[in-house]
This record gives sequence, C-alpha cells and structure tokens, in this order.
Amino acid sequence: MHHCLLIDEVLSNIFSWLGPGATLCNLARTCRAFHEPAAAIIWQQLIGFWPILRLLPEATATAWEESREDESDSDERDHGPPIVLTRPLTLEEWSMVKRLSQRVRDLHVFVTQRPHSYSITPGSLSFLLHPPGDQSLESFFPNVQDLTFRCQGLPSLEAVRWQDNVLTLLRTLIRPQLSRLELHLDGRLYALLNASGILASCPNLRILHTSTATFETQEGARVTVVPTISSLQSLEMANIHNVSWDLLASLAQIKTLQRLFVTFGGPPDSPLPLTNEAFAGLRYLDTHITSLELALSFYRWMPLGQLRGLTILATDFARNDYSEDLEELLTLIPEHGIFLETINVNFGFAPPRQPRHWRLTKSILMPYLSLRNLKVLDITLASRSYSPQLTDDDLIQMAQCWPLLKELHLKTYTCGWELPTGLSFRGIVALIQYCPDVEGFSLVFDAMEIPETAYSPDGNLIQNPRIRSLQVGNSPISSPEAVAAYLRLLMPGLTTVSTCNAMDSTHKMHWTAVSASLSDLSARSAQP
Repeated sequence: MHHCLLIDEVLSNIFSWLGPGATLCNLARTCRAFHEPAAAIIWQQLIGFWPILRLLPEATATAWEESREDESDSDERDHGPPIVLTRPLTLEEWSMVKRLSQRVRDLHVFVTQRPHSYSITPGSLSFLLHPPGDQSLESFFPNVQDLTFRCQGLPSLEAVRWQDNVLTLLRTLIRPQLSRLELHLDGRLYALLNASGILASCPNLRILHTSTATFETQEGARVTVVPTISSLQSLEMANIHNVSWDLLASLAQIKTLQRLFVTFGGPPDSPLPLTNEAFAGLRYLDTHITSLELALSFYRWMPLGQLRGLTILATDFARNDYSEDLEELLTLIPEHGIFLETINVNFGFAPPRQPRHWRLTKSILMPYLSLRNLKVLDITLASRSYSPQLTDDDLIQMAQCWPLLKELHLKTYTCGWELPTGLSFRGIVALIQYCPDVEGFSLVFDAMEIPETAYSPDGNLIQNPRIRSLQVGNSPISSPEAVAAYLRLLMPGLTTVSTCNAMDSTHKMHWTAVSASLSDLSARSAQP
C-alpha cells in the first residue's frame, strides 16, 4: 500500500466523497488503516438512536413487532422494526454506546409515545440516561455540533419523570460546541426548558430552527410559549415557525443575526417598538405570513435598510378589495430596502376569494428603479385578472436602471395578464441588451409582429446565450415558425417556452409549436 494511504487525513478526504452506504462499510472492514477514517464518516451522522440500539444484545434491546396497520412500513422494510430497551445497560454495553456516540457530529433525536423506526420512547430513554455504576453522561455524545430534537404530542408528558428524562437528554446534548440546533417541543416542555436555562449553555450557537407552542394550564387557560434566546448572541441564522412579536423583538437585539426565516400567523398583541440598532446585521429576510393585512403590519414595523434579499409570501386575503394594501406593501419595499438585490413577492389566495381586477401600475414599479444593485425581481399574484401596465419604454427604462439584473418575473400562477399588453419584442430586445446577465424572465408581450434583427450601437448582434427557458404567460402570437427563429437569434441557448393554463387555445398551440421548434434547432446545433 502506498504511504499516502496510511495518512488518516488523506483517506478521510477520499472517503468523504463516497457518502454513507455499503461501500464505506466494506472499506471499514478492509484493513486497519481504512477502518478508523471510514468508521468516522459512517457514524458522523446519526438519525435516531436506532443504529446504536440494534447493536445491543436482545436481552437489553428488543425489536418492536406490534402490528401498526395505520402506519407506513417503508422505513421498517429498509431498516427493520423499531428497537426498545427493556432493561438498564451493563457496563460493557454502555462502553460500546459511549464509544460509538463519540464519533457522532450530526444527531437527530425523535422522542415519541410509541416506537417508530427512528424514534425512542420515554421508557427506553429512562434506561439510556442512567448509565451503570459511576459512569457519567458527560461522555454520551460529547462531540455533537448539529442537533435536531423533536418531542411533540406525548399525552403522558404530565408524568414528571418523563419530563425530567427529556430535559436531561437536552441538557446532555446542548453543549458549548453546538453550532446548529433544530428544536421542536410541546409547550409545557418549552416552559420547563426556559426555566432550566439549558439554552444558555450553547453561547456559540450559529443556526437555530424552532417554533412556538401552546399548552393548557391547570386553570384551563391556553398559554403560548417560545424558547428563550436572549443568551444566543452568536446566532447568524434563525428559522422560526409561528413566530411571535416577543420572539421577534428578542431576535432584533442579536447583532450577529444575518438570515431570518419566519412563518407568522398573527398573535392578537401589538408589536413592541424597536430601537435604531434593531436587526443591525440582518441581510436576508424570508417571511410566510398568513394574510396581507398582517404582512403590511409586519413590514411597517420591520426595518429593511440593510437587507440584500427579501422574500414575502402572503397566503390569504380577508377582504374583497386589497388594492390599497397591495400598493402600500409593494411601495414600502423600495422606499426602505435601498440595498436590496433580490426581491421575491408572492401573493396567494384561498380559491373562494380570488381578488378582483388589480393593476400593477407604473407608479408602483418606478420606485424600484432606484435599486441599482437589483438582480432578481419577482412579483407573482394568484389572480384571475392581473395587469402590469407596462409599455416598451417602461421596460427599457427598467432595464437601463438594472444592469445587474438576472431574473424578472411579473406573472400569475395560471392566468397570464389582462390583454392587450403594452409590451412587444422591442422591450424584450432592450431587456437583453441592457441586462447582459439576465438568465430568465416571465413577461406577457405581443409576439404578433416580428421586428428586424436587432444590433447594438457598435454593430454587434444583440444576443443572450444564458437564457434557457422563459415564461410568456398568455402572450398573443400568430406565426410560430417566425417567432421561434427570432427567439433563437436573440437567445441561442433557449430551449423551452412555457405558457399559462388559461389562454386562447390557438395561441397556446402556437407557443407549443415554438417550443418544439426551439428544441429541434437546439438538437441540430448540438450535432457534429
């Protein structure tokens, strides 16, 4: 064997490209030199305690064979039935568990009432957390850096010993070296977690995924609980499901926070006032908010001044007339987010409440012209009647103001724009000319008339080979062969043109023919 293959770092680099599976297991059995680097990768990530528990003798760990007709058995076909512990571990068994746990860097823990393929029950947990003799839990998964922990829907959590076992496990796994934590608990457990101060033991945490929860007090009141994060002053990214105003106010004080992803259902209380230093380091914000009204309240409150990327998804509107709210929200973005580079705004609606006709006017879009670093603008509306009022001159002005633009999408999910459109091939040519990095766009334009071949002032043919596909919505068209040839000239790499579902059948047939012609031309050009 070559000397370089006796160096663990070299082997670890090579083996890391293989990924988990039988190949690594075979390498671990090949020779002593391969065993340690291969085994380290095999045990680097652990999905549940099952892979370790199945190595214990049957007297200690037993397969759970009870029939569960209402559950999927795909995991059991792949990995076998769940494992439950039936007695405390012996010293030899604990030594094996401890040795394997020390290899794990990425751990996923699922605590459930009944056994599942990857989960552990509170009963099994009680055996696992009480090592034999004078053994300590300090050596139990001591090197975990990435932790996912789920414990929800346990009807017997009122049993104090089970609550204590879950908290003991959390206290054992949440340590100073932890850099990523995904935490989903019942409300009562969140309250106990906050009281215990466990999260204060991981001050170096950089990534947090969690959610708020509720529970019922002995008096019958419903209480909303959120994890206390004030100690997480190194946090760089947070993903919070069902976020509350209180939790947002706590996040606002973390100066290292750069990325924030939240879903927001709208608690009845009012937002807390923010200081001038709120969200000082935030650069990317992604929100999924249940209503337009709440989205508007949120973005009136939220500072956008330092953002580089913004994504807004509002899934339902409560009123029949939303035009003023839509316009205000879309106007807030460029007024306050002056450094924005990517903007994705998606307004969805419940099917019974489709909005009335709404116009995306030039007055709404013009403030976006000041965003000189804009790379992506996507305004998508689920509407039967969505009409961006743009002319070729407007699109030319937009293209000239956004030289770094890569994507431009003004579209609906299925219905296109209200016709006639003010755009034609003249505007499309300008978009390609002034935005050389553009990779895709969704616009409705009049393709009935084919202009002459376009050249730049220096005499070069105006082309963009980056564009592979485009969305034309319900663009009118009459001559598919001529349109395909012209699009091929403008965009030599174009292979696919997609339309909306609700459009004139003749036009849809013509665009289908355009797409087929482009694919055929692309195949011919690829031939030697």
